[in-house]
Amino acid sequence: MIIKRRAALLPLSLSAVLVLAGCGQNQTPETQANTRKEVHPLLKAHSYEFERKVYQVTDNVHVAVGFGLANSIMIEGDDGIIIVDVMESREAAEKVMAEFRKITDKPVKALIYTHNHADHILGGKGFAPDGEVDVYAHATTDAYINRIVNHLRPVITTRSSRMFGNILEPGDQGLVNAGIGPALDAGHGGGTPTLLRPTKTFDDTMNVEIAGVQLQLVHAPGETNDQLFVYLPEQKVLLPGDNIYKAFPNLYTIRGTANRDVMQWVGSLDLMRELAPEHLVPSHSRPISGQQQVAETLTMYRDGIQYVHDQTLRGMNQGLTEDQLVEAVKLPEPMVSHPYLQELYGTVEWSVRSIFNGYLGWFDGDAATLSKAPLQQRGENMLALVGKEKLLLSAREAIDNQQNRWALELISYMLFVEPDHQQAKAMKAEAMRNIGLATINPNGRNYYLTQAMELEGFVFPPEEITDEKLELLKSFPAGNFVQAMTVALNPEKSAGVDTSLNFNFTDRDQQFTLHVRNGIAEFVPGPNPQADIQIAVALDDWVDLVATGEGFARALANGTLEVEGGLTALPGLVSFLSMFDPMR
Repeated sequence: MIIKRRAALLPLSLSAVLVLAGCGQNQTPETQANTRKEVHPLLKAHSYEFERKVYQVTDNVHVAVGFGLANSIMIEGDDGIIIVDVMESREAAEKVMAEFRKITDKPVKALIYTHNHADHILGGKGFAPDGEVDVYAHATTDAYINRIVNHLRPVITTRSSRMFGNILEPGDQGLVNAGIGPALDAGHGGGTPTLLRPTKTFDDTMNVEIAGVQLQLVHAPGETNDQLFVYLPEQKVLLPGDNIYKAFPNLYTIRGTANRDVMQWVGSLDLMRELAPEHLVPSHSRPISGQQQVAETLTMYRDGIQYVHDQTLRGMNQGLTEDQLVEAVKLPEPMVSHPYLQELYGTVEWSVRSIFNGYLGWFDGDAATLSKAPLQQRGENMLALVGKEKLLLSAREAIDNQQNRWALELISYMLFVEPDHQQAKAMKAEAMRNIGLATINPNGRNYYLTQAMELEGFVFPPEEITDEKLELLKSFPAGNFVQAMTVALNPEKSAGVDTSLNFNFTDRDQQFTLHVRNGIAEFVPGPNPQADIQIAVALDDWVDLVATGEGFARALANGTLEVEGGLTALPGLVSFLSMFDPMR
């Protein structure tokens, strides 16, 4: 399998982006693997949904599909155009804009972000190169964008790259599609991020006229809390953002996310249904027209979500554990065969697990799971019970009999004890690849195939830090960079330490302190003249310093960095920063 160039894992980085008969999602990955190793026919056929094309919805509404992970929608007004969602990179946006320019040469009057996800916001300069344009979004969107620099960025970046298959070569043995688009062209995918910040925001609703077009912007939390939909009342055109697309909804995403309130999602879909739209133009997958078809699709989608929610809670109240619920909750007909509820992005199983944890947390109710034996002990006990050779032989037989999930469980016991056991790692990779190649779900497929490559030795390379990425990083709040350090403190290196560092970001006129004590780093906004170490630096220079690896001594010598006490105080700064995991 050929490996595509992949960008990095920085806490500071951005990279951190049909045949229905017999193909309902009541099939598990295991039963699929029992019957095929070629691409699942439903997944393969789903790629046609993303053929690159600009669709005309009405006289003045066009949507570009297949140019990136998300769609971009153009609304033409009297003296200008409005772009709803701007793609994931400048390059993807420029390709879309070139197509839109075949339709009209009217200037861009406004951008609208349906929510904060990268594939909807990072192509702004492809539509407005000078950045001089109104940008509409929900009032919380900017704060969610700022979370790009947050405590969990490294792990989310890695898991996102696996989920979107960013290192996989396109084709039947690798990346087929991304479920809601052909592929991600940002972050680890290599596109150039260009963010234009929201300039006009609202809380609940906003009625606005842009270029002579009447628009209603409505807060509609669902896949994200800041989600909005756009409605054109005169044409009865609904732009639902990511609250509906042609796949089972991602009620939980395996890249990792806080719990999504699925009944809030249902409520937002009900708001859309009340409008009785004649055209539905989602931000992923093709548009659909016809009031009856739109109504049926919206209703079936919200009913599918509610069914999974309600039956999960019903089973919880009957005392079923999380694993038992996964076996019990399946979509019935006609839902299971509906084209908008195929497991081509989210899955029922992942949704059930997320709903369970969202209401009850991690404990499944069985006291046997309250305090499990350590992993290594469990592995040692299993090996003592059956023997290493017998365990490996049983795993081999399971793979040969296409019981790959059972094989993964068996192999895990070996790896608990010997994490570098090459035969076990090779078998685990084989089982993962078998499951991945057969599954209908592209997110699961990509994750299995990528992790199989990691077991075989693939290591994500460092990210190339471009000027555009540095520019974007410098647009984030200064406090985010300091606060993100709190969870990078190494307790062994900081044992017995009680010291503090005051950051004075001179270009922002902002100061923050990190106080290390008792194995924690307390983040304190505001100046602290009593801090043990005092540094003054422009945030732009600090980002350059950390991202490029320029030495502190050089920065001190050229005046980029000021440390109270000068060169003699530099060892104290270096010692302080050495207590934290590297900002990779």
